[in-house]
Amino acid sequence: MTADAAVRGIRSVDEEGTILVLTDEPHPPYDRPPLSKGLWTGDDEERIWRETGDVGARIRTGCRVESMDREAREVQIRGGERVGYERLLLATGARPRTLNGPAADQVIHFRTLEDFRALRHRVRQGGRLALVGGGFIGCELAGSLIRTSGAESEEYPPPEEMEIHLIYPESLPLERSLPGPFGELLARHLESVGVALHPGWAVSEVGGGPEQLELQVEPAKGTPDAETASLAGDRSRPRPDMPAGFDTVVAGLGVDPRVELAREAGLEVDEGIVVDASLRTADPRVFAAGDVARFPVPFLGGLHRVEHEEHANESGLTAGQAMAGQQVSYEPLPYVYSGVGPLTLEILGLPSPDDQVEAAPPGSPEGVGLARILREGRITGVLIWNRPGRAHRIRRRLLDDDPDPTLDELKQILD
Repeated sequence: MTADAAVRGIRSVDEEGTILVLTDEPHPPYDRPPLSKGLWTGDDEERIWRETGDVGARIRTGCRVESMDREAREVQIRGGERVGYERLLLATGARPRTLNGPAADQVIHFRTLEDFRALRHRVRQGGRLALVGGGFIGCELAGSLIRTSGAESEEYPPPEEMEIHLIYPESLPLERSLPGPFGELLARHLESVGVALHPGWAVSEVGGGPEQLELQVEPAKGTPDAETASLAGDRSRPRPDMPAGFDTVVAGLGVDPRVELAREAGLEVDEGIVVDASLRTADPRVFAAGDVARFPVPFLGGLHRVEHEEHANESGLTAGQAMAGQQVSYEPLPYVYSGVGPLTLEILGLPSPDDQVEAAPPGSPEGVGLARILREGRITGVLIWNRPGRAHRIRRRLLDDDPDPTLDELKQILD
């Protein structure tokens, strides 16, 4: 997505320049969010393609860049071919974290179109499915798959033939991304639609297979079960209230930025490739954008790395414009949209689980509403639930007019 946005950013400034996109995926650029959302509920796969070639870019798929020579202004592709550049964008993204064990290669570490297709094939066969990880991917897939399993279609099994389990080390879904009341809402929602939740458990190993995968689990650090197991001298194989075997295992454990090219080329790396407000590295000819970039966020202060769709598109566009010579400054307010079945969440900023919450309606949110997220008395984000499409109004207010509106003022903006 980031590379496609960068191509369009370049073309908005330079209609003639030569653009080459090198990707190690077997496909040209496509939208990733539908892989865990819309493609499970009826969207056509053809809608995900970005059609990058239509705006005058040459695309080489299955092409892995192994090194870069900043002095010669060249990159080397697997096989030895060297390609020169005038400006270079590193949109290398991130790789999914993986599970361990003798059958780990049979786990779908969900990230790409090929992962979606592999999971779709397994879902059509029904059976028992484990989703490992309580972040956005795990929760979105849980919501999408439970709806898919109930669809009246010959392609998918009826709900009684597909059993979905969500296993995660935190006490609540999305606990690392949202303050507690919203994780409680999400947990209730997932349970109400038939997802079996197993909080507080970490998967240590995947065995068995190929027809039945076995998960070895242990209590997550900091849980009462972990303390009990530690006192007993055995953390390795406690048995939670979950099945021993699964037909399909999908991992959504988060990602790590792919910074190897930048690091080996001597660029600054600090939990991502460090760039300035124009997405430029310390080398004026090299830029970074998307999941891999660590960039300044004036609204929050400091450098941050963001892994969501809006950032991929906006940072790519800005980087492309900068590469083409336009003076630009990327000063976003990070935005996330997530859908878990019919429940929608929009997040502005980068809230953390320890932040304070002012919610309307107060208490654990139900129905529709919004929350003002505070840290040390300063607003760090806004959460809107079940009111899709409204966040842009608040975003303009926070960036352009008033960086610290009250909860009543936020309500007025939405209404």
